[in-house]
Amino acid sequence: MVVMKRFPILLSLLLGVFLIAGADGCSSDPNVEGAKLDLRNQDYDRALQNLNTALEKNPSNSEALELKGRVLSEQAFATPDADQHIALIHDMIAAFQTAMQVDPLLNESVTNSMRFAYASEFTRGIQAFNRGKNDDTEFVVAAKYFHTAGDIFPDSSGAYVNEGYAYMNANQPENAMAPFENAIKAGDIEPDTYRFLAGLYQTYNRTEEGIALLEKASEMYPENIDVQTELLNAYQVAGQIDKALERYKDAVVREPDNKLFRYNYGSLLVQVERYDEAIAQLEAAIALDGDYSNAHYNLGAAYINMAVDVNVQVSDLDDKLRAERGGLSRAEIQKREAEIDALVERRKELFGLAVAPLEQAKTLFEAAGEDASGVCQALYQSYVQVNEVEKAQSISECAGYADTGK
Repeated sequence: MVVMKRFPILLSLLLGVFLIAGADGCSSDPNVEGAKLDLRNQDYDRALQNLNTALEKNPSNSEALELKGRVLSEQAFATPDADQHIALIHDMIAAFQTAMQVDPLLNESVTNSMRFAYASEFTRGIQAFNRGKNDDTEFVVAAKYFHTAGDIFPDSSGAYVNEGYAYMNANQPENAMAPFENAIKAGDIEPDTYRFLAGLYQTYNRTEEGIALLEKASEMYPENIDVQTELLNAYQVAGQIDKALERYKDAVVREPDNKLFRYNYGSLLVQVERYDEAIAQLEAAIALDGDYSNAHYNLGAAYINMAVDVNVQVSDLDDKLRAERGGLSRAEIQKREAEIDALVERRKELFGLAVAPLEQAKTLFEAAGEDASGVCQALYQSYVQVNEVEKAQSISECAGYADTGK
């Protein structure tokens, strides 16, 4: 799963950083002036020595603090070792933050320098992520760079999202939770972020948190099939079918022309064996979209499940009749046999009702290039039950029964 979110970097912003960084002006502190010369010569260690001397004399020297941040930034991006680079970035952040605290007039120039550092750090993350396609260990390196970009600008959700993706690709899902959480706190509203984090919560036994997150995403993206499906799955895993039913019942009342709500509600009703209600909802979904393949499939499944339930009744009554036949009168036997015959006819009728929606589902699945084997198996069963042997044989290969003699 090599996935990454990319965010544009404004070149005009970077140009502004260079212009501001070049406008040093003059300083009354000889150590600061020496540090400026050292920076131009890329002698970062000597520049830091000069700046530290200036700060020992005056810890509130905002010019020295701001320049120290720039020196550390340049040194960091000239350092190939990832851990050393990241340590320097953190020192840079501390220097810049202190400079702004001492002199708020530096906010604009420091912010621009930080933006440049963020963009450069994000680029390092992208480069490491791309290397990860050939070397999995690089995904962890990418995650570290994206995390550091987030340290530079904690309000930037993009860095956290990509940190999460990097850990997912590194097969370290447990480390992806915090980045996705940070992304949402920073304002990320992408449905995939909510889905991935909710999935991780469920994996690590934080089911209720996962459900709450998916409920929020469901309200934000009512038409997103993946979000809605995962919320239903989460409810089922948590044994909260009643909650799911109530949620979708309200949704259907609120938006009766929403085919997804109709479909989800109908599918849930099938699971709890409320078949008549389920059929009504699935038929409503199909009325809204005649090409809704899953709705056709589940409508057929509802009829089959009803037929199976009737078959259980037939079996139970037949067993009971055989056990009690010796003590029954001829009239009583005939009455019970008639009841069984009626149920057998009802069973056949229900399998017959399943055929049309399943045939339509098969057509739609195949037209979309999707796997239709499950539909074919249900359709094969229905054909057999209504004595359509030739039709059953015609789809036996699709159903996977061609070589099994079924």
